[in-house]
Amino acid sequence: MTTISPLAGAVIPGGSNATELNGVAILTKREAAALLRTTPRYIERQIHAGRLRACKPSGKLVRILRRDLDAFLNAGATIGDP
Repeated sequence: MTTISPLAGAVIPGGSNATELNGVAILTKREAAALLRTTPRYIERQIHAGRLRACKPSGKLVRILRRDLDAFLNAGATIGDP
């Protein structure tokens, strides 16, 4: 079953939406993108640039720990900071 996330507009296989992903400890690129309301390609670019940590257990499979996603968000600059 596939649903469209009401928060991010991203299609997430398995029927998950962004609000259901808040308690998940290990995320796919697509799930991480849904939480950030961005594209999986953005997540890939951040991983490649070394800004976001990710695990690559095998082949093309990439997983992101929720704590690493939270650290990525906390390390980011915000608009209007002096």
